[in-house]
Amino acid sequence: MQNRMHAIVLISWLMVFAIGGCSWIPRAGPSTSDVLEQGPAEGREILFDVIEVDDRVVATLQAQPKERFAVRFGQDAQPPEVKIAIGDTISVLIWESAAGGLFSESPPALAPTGGKSGVEPLTPEPLRPELRPPAGEFTAPPPSTETGRPREEQRLGVGNPPPGSFSIGAAAAAAGRRAAVIPDQKVGDDGAISVPYAGRVPAAGRLPEEVQQTIEARLAEKALGPQALVIVKKSEANAATVIVSGSQETSRRDNTGQILGVHPPSDSSTPMPGAPAYGAKVPLPVGGERLLQMIAAAGGTKAPVHETFVRLSRQGVTATVPMKQLVEDPSENIYAQPGDAITLVQVPQTFSVFGATGRNAKIPFDARNITLGEALAKGRGLRDDLAKPEGVFLFRYEPNSVVRALGQPISATSREGVSPIVYRFNLRDGKAYLLAQQFPMHDRDVIFVADAPAAQIYKFFTALNQVTGPVVTGFVTCHYANC
Repeated sequence: MQNRMHAIVLISWLMVFAIGGCSWIPRAGPSTSDVLEQGPAEGREILFDVIEVDDRVVATLQAQPKERFAVRFGQDAQPPEVKIAIGDTISVLIWESAAGGLFSESPPALAPTGGKSGVEPLTPEPLRPELRPPAGEFTAPPPSTETGRPREEQRLGVGNPPPGSFSIGAAAAAAGRRAAVIPDQKVGDDGAISVPYAGRVPAAGRLPEEVQQTIEARLAEKALGPQALVIVKKSEANAATVIVSGSQETSRRDNTGQILGVHPPSDSSTPMPGAPAYGAKVPLPVGGERLLQMIAAAGGTKAPVHETFVRLSRQGVTATVPMKQLVEDPSENIYAQPGDAITLVQVPQTFSVFGATGRNAKIPFDARNITLGEALAKGRGLRDDLAKPEGVFLFRYEPNSVVRALGQPISATSREGVSPIVYRFNLRDGKAYLLAQQFPMHDRDVIFVADAPAAQIYKFFTALNQVTGPVVTGFVTCHYANC
């Protein structure tokens, strides 16, 4: 029986040495040596760069310029001039300094008095003796006349009062202060509007004050001291379009606002189901308005701030910045310009964790900026029974400008200005934890932790025990039972 036990032990060790290095043993991914060796391919081509993370690498990444509205579009200290455009609806009011001119009527003539004609004097009803207020009292005029017109219209003298009545508007007309209202009109294709006795007045591309001066100059020799007021009632050109899109899964995004990821880049994005989009055309006031105020006027967005990105398109130039950057940095909140297209896009930020960690999952960001140290903590850290601390890798596509700044060659698989990069962390070194707390995570980053060599032996013995355990147990039982 003893010889039989020796044979079993010998066979077990032979199986260990024969099978221990075989690739069929389960593992979560490539080993550390596999990652280091697979970067350089045949013919000296680089499939991906493997970079050991140190202080220089972290400082280089942190120093990379970010997309900024203030830099891309310039920061104007003054709001834009809102000028009249073709298609705008314009209202024109004209006053004269005295009655009897082109735009004002003559004072109403009073009927002759005299009892023989049988005609009573044309005395307004409020002035009759029985209706006069007692001496020393003052009675405010009623809010409106029997016609129901607002007092403001009476003050401006808009419309004629009914016969036999006396109103504030009539008094203004008698004093020569009545305004002539030109019906609302759109600026024509020739960029002009029509004003009686002034002809076609150029308006497009000019400020309302400039149009007023032109009208007054043309009427100066025809009317009595004319004064004009030009009001823009509606303008389609002097407005910005604000669109709030639904949640989107984009292919990639980097720290400059460009979309990047750990897979080959793509410019397309697929909206997630159940995420409707809405928008509005917000007119620009005379004093101008900034981006955040335009977004608020359009209704804003309900998405979390750290998942929202603002995309501004202006005169063929487009830039994207995080919403939080726009909120936190006042210099980014630039003035909106006529014709701007402001799009709010919700992009859920995620990273993935694989390998010898406590949690293999796709994990969402809970803030705009998180570090590798925080990302590993969300993945429940490294497993002490499986992980190799020297084999912590982060996979990412970086712009070629970043690759050059890091002093690395451009990969042969580089496409659309980005190259694959693998950052390696040696967490057996205590300083690496400080670097991990400074290393910025990007959307769609992949973290992989390789297995330790001893983990393969552990897995093998675990699998071997499942096969040989019952056999050994049977032999031992048979030995003591004298089978």
